[in-house]
Amino acid sequence: MTCPVIADKVDFQRHLNGCERLINDLSKSIQAIEKLAQKLLINRTPSEQETYFNELNNITSQLEHLYSSISTLDQSSYAVNSRKRLDVIKSNLEKTRIKFEQIQQYARIAFGYYYEPNQIESISSEQLMKLIEKSTYDEQMELNLINQRTITVSTLEDDLTDLRETFIDIGNIIHQQGTTINAIEQSLTVADEMVYTAKEEIKTTVNNKKRSNRIKWILLAIVIITCLLLIIIIYFSLKLASPFRIK
Repeated sequence: MTCPVIADKVDFQRHLNGCERLINDLSKSIQAIEKLAQKLLINRTPSEQETYFNELNNITSQLEHLYSSISTLDQSSYAVNSRKRLDVIKSNLEKTRIKFEQIQQYARIAFGYYYEPNQIESISSEQLMKLIEKSTYDEQMELNLINQRTITVSTLEDDLTDLRETFIDIGNIIHQQGTTINAIEQSLTVADEMVYTAKEEIKTTVNNKKRSNRIKWILLAIVIITCLLLIIIIYFSLKLASPFRIK
C-alpha cells in the first residue's frame, strides 16, 4: 500500500472517507479474528492456524497504511476544515491499535505467533509524534490567528469609537451652525421686512412730494390768474373813470 497523494479538496475528502471505511473494516476484522482464535482453542489445525497468522499480518499492514495515510491527510492544507473528523479517526485508530496489540500478545502466548512487538508501536509512536507536533503547530497557528483577529477587532473597535466621536463632533458643529443659520435667517427676514417698509415709505414720500408739487403749481396758477384778473379789473376801472375826469 502506498500513501495517498492529495490533489485537491475533493481528493482529500475521498481519502478521508476511505480511512473511515478502513477503520470500520479493521474493527470487523478484529472481531472475526477473535472468533477464529476461539475456534483454534477448540480445534487447532495447521491450516486454520496459518490463516489466523496471515490475518494478523494483514491487520498489521493495514494499521501501518492507516497511520501513514492519516499522517499525510493531517499534514494537508485541506485538513483545517476537517479537523474534528481527523481527530475522531485518530482516536478510533489508536483504540483499534491497542486492542490489536492485546490480540497479538494473546496469539503469541496461546499459539506461538511471532511478531515484532515494537513494530507497530514504533510506527504509531512516530506517527503520533508527527501528529502531535502537527496539532501543536496547528493550535499555535490558530492561537496566532485568534490573536491577530483580536488585535484587528480591537483596532476596529477603536476606529469605530473614533468614528462615533467624529460623528458626535460633526453633530455638535451642525447644531451650532444650525443655530447660527437660524439667527442669520431671522436677521434676513427682519432686513427684508425693513427693506419692504422703507420701500413703501419711499413710495409714500414720492407720492406726497408729487402731490405737494402739483398743489404748489395749482396755487401758483391760481395766484397768477388772480393777479391777471386784478390787473384787468384795474385797467378797465381806470379806463372807465377817465372820461368823467375830462368833462
